[in-house]
Amino acid sequence: MLTPRKLLAVTLSAALILLSGCASTQKTELAATDGSVDVSVRWRTSLGEGPGVTYTRLRAAVADGIVYAADTRGTVSALTLEDGDNEWTTDLGQDILGGVALEDDQLFVSLKEGSLVALSAETGEELWRTMLPSEAVATASADARRVFVQTIDGRVTALERDTGAQAWSYEAGMPVLSVRGTGAPLVLDQLVVTGFATGKLVALDKTLGIPRWDVRLGVPDGRSELERLVDVDGAPVQDGRIIYAASYHGKIAAVAENGEVIWQENGSSYTSPELALGSIYLTLDDDAIQSYDMLSGAMGWNQAALSGRTLGQVAAIGSSLAVADAEGYVHFLSQVDGRLTGRILLRPRPLHVNYPHQPESTNWRLVRGRDFGIRSTLINTSEGLLVYTNNGELVLLDVE
Repeated sequence: MLTPRKLLAVTLSAALILLSGCASTQKTELAATDGSVDVSVRWRTSLGEGPGVTYTRLRAAVADGIVYAADTRGTVSALTLEDGDNEWTTDLGQDILGGVALEDDQLFVSLKEGSLVALSAETGEELWRTMLPSEAVATASADARRVFVQTIDGRVTALERDTGAQAWSYEAGMPVLSVRGTGAPLVLDQLVVTGFATGKLVALDKTLGIPRWDVRLGVPDGRSELERLVDVDGAPVQDGRIIYAASYHGKIAAVAENGEVIWQENGSSYTSPELALGSIYLTLDDDAIQSYDMLSGAMGWNQAALSGRTLGQVAAIGSSLAVADAEGYVHFLSQVDGRLTGRILLRPRPLHVNYPHQPESTNWRLVRGRDFGIRSTLINTSEGLLVYTNNGELVLLDVE
């Protein structure tokens, strides 16, 4: 049952999403690319209906030449990475929210009903199912012993991998208003590091679940709840013994494993940083893409030509960066200077069905109101760039 505080949070979050949607319609015209990157579709297959307008960012998992991917309507599939052939499909009987996490021979998938399911990666057989404190909209993380999952009520829960039994749970205080979304926890040797809607990055003891340190990335400031909104919505990432994380209405920071802040710079974002070639790349909340020096945090190039196109998280592939937008385009940029180098549109083909002796408006009726954008994280694989569209298609791109 929703308390008045939780109900207000849900209402305000819905209003924020609506306002964001209105703002995203003021997109820029497509800027020209220099054509130095050639992109083509190797294979594409439908997993189901896809997330559509539902705000989910389903992530696939890839290992040993197999792609494990989920559709929002409850199916998990294993496909060969080389050609997209189906190995197995399992129906979990509930809508899926958090995508697929993989650790060794187990898959972990969070459901809309507020549960986490463990599957065999080899066969898709369900191993166990356990209830969570609330919904988990991000993928879980795991090590050899436990599974760690963050839910939208501000909790991180550790579960035993072999049974799904709860080992510990940590709860952070929740503000009235937050961005709908969380990042997957970062699992280290002794710590589990994750961000919260308080604007803090928190390191929890992996065995006991107690906080070891926290770093504030965003400070609430302003008269209204919307102005004071801060949230770490993306997942932290690691390079060596340094952790990198960004927050909405806050900073991007480099933090040592002991909690010491190495540097902080301006960088308001809903997404996770991407690390490549000694630099950090981040999609900012105004849809500009910003580069930073990994060691010092010094700002490099800024690419604002895609402003207003509702961009997702940047992914590095080769010497390029890839980023998808709300219209179904995947854009490619140079890691060196941010120039646009290529682009591909991944809308279904054909877009409509021809009915004899019917007006054109009838031919298009099956696609009205459907979302052909791309919200899920792009994944760089050994065979190419893996893309999951809001329309439910899984696509492998060759990038040259």
